[in-house]
Amino acid sequence: MKPTFRQIGKISKTHGYNGTVLFVSDKLLDDDAENLKEVFVIIDGLSVPFPVEELILRTDTSAQLKLEFIDDQTKASELIGCDVYAYMVDDDPDTESEPLIGFTVQDAVYGKIGVIRQMEDYNGNVVIQVTDGDKETLISLFPELITAVDDDAKILYIAAPDGYFE
Repeated sequence: MKPTFRQIGKISKTHGYNGTVLFVSDKLLDDDAENLKEVFVIIDGLSVPFPVEELILRTDTSAQLKLEFIDDQTKASELIGCDVYAYMVDDDPDTESEPLIGFTVQDAVYGKIGVIRQMEDYNGNVVIQVTDGDKETLISLFPELITAVDDDAKILYIAAPDGYFE
């Protein structure tokens, strides 16, 4: 199965003085969560990658999380309320393997780009095929590009670098 980029929780509070935080999830966390090497924290609408130093499951829906570069309580407290995303393999056969198919891609500068028709993973580089009428665009979907995902409205918000679509 392909890994999917999905929300795994939200940072709820700090834990101790060394920068560890507690994050909670509305889904059950499993042993795969303990093996995460990197998570993405949504800070001011941007997906910021952090290497995971340590992740310890506390309950089925919460864990202690120590991120690299977050080494004190002050830095950790700035993350309270932020969503946490990761690339996860979903073993649930009822879950779509490519949950973004059919989502509209909306860029901060260029506006509506089109609708996602296909996703391919090339050794960790996820590329989406977006169509708008007869126009087809391929977008390398790196985490820094994504600013928000609205599951209800089926919109993927991105902020492409200058000249990306020219």
